[in-house]
Amino acid sequence: MTNTLHHQSNQWLPQARRMRGFTLIELLLAISIFAIVLVAANSILFGVLRLRNRTMDRITQATDLERASTIIRRDIAGIVVPTGKLTGVLQSESDGLDSGQGKPVSPIFYTNTGLIDDRSRWAEIQKVIYYLRTPTNQVSAPGLDLVRTVTRNLLPATQEQFEDQWLLGGVEQLTFTYYDGTQWQTSWNSTNQVSVLPRAIKVELLLASQNTGQKKNASQPQTSVQWVVPILVAADTNQTQIAGVR
Repeated sequence: MTNTLHHQSNQWLPQARRMRGFTLIELLLAISIFAIVLVAANSILFGVLRLRNRTMDRITQATDLERASTIIRRDIAGIVVPTGKLTGVLQSESDGLDSGQGKPVSPIFYTNTGLIDDRSRWAEIQKVIYYLRTPTNQVSAPGLDLVRTVTRNLLPATQEQFEDQWLLGGVEQLTFTYYDGTQWQTSWNSTNQVSVLPRAIKVELLLASQNTGQKKNASQPQTSVQWVVPILVAADTNQTQIAGVR
C-alpha cells in the first residue's frame, strides 16, 4: 500500500512542477531585459529619424539654391541696354520697388527673361529686384528669405503692379559686384560710368548658420556661393553717346 501511494505521488510531481508560475526575480529580470532592448531600439529609431530629417533638409536647400542660382544668373545674363522707354539705367543705389518691408540687395534689372505666350499681355522685358526679408515662420530655419520681385507692366497708367516670388530661405547676405574691364567695383551707375553696362557681375550668397540656439563657432565656416555672369550684350559707352550729341 505504501509503495502504491509513493508511486502515485511520483506521477503527479512533474505535472505540479509544470503548473508552477514565475518567481518575482524572474519577472524583474525579464522586465529589465525588455526595458534595455526597448531603450536601445528607441534610440536607434529616433537617430534614424533625425538623420532622415537632416538629409531631407539639405536636399531641399540644395534644390532651392540651384533654382535660385539659375533664376539670378538668367536675370543678369538677360540685361538689356538702358535705352528706350521700356528700360532704365543699371544703378546699384536705388530705392527699389514698393513691395513692403524688406531690404533691397540688388539693383533694378531690366531683363528680357519674361515669358511670352498666348495669354501674356506684356513683352519679354521685365523689371526685377531682389530683397532679403524676415521670414514669417521664424521657427523653421535661421536667416532671411530671398525674394524676387517682378514688374511686367513697364508703362503703368496709375501704379506699378509687382509680384513677389520666394526663392530661398536661410540667407544671411547677398551682394553684387561689377567688373568694368579692369577691376571689380562694389557699386555701379550707368550714368556715371564710362561704359553703360559692366563686363560681368559677380553674385555672392552667404547662407546663415544652421546651429540655432548655439553660439556661433568661428572654426565652422559658413556656406558661401559665388557666381560670375558675363554681360554679353553690346552697349554704347557714355562717351560715345555724348560725342554723338555734340
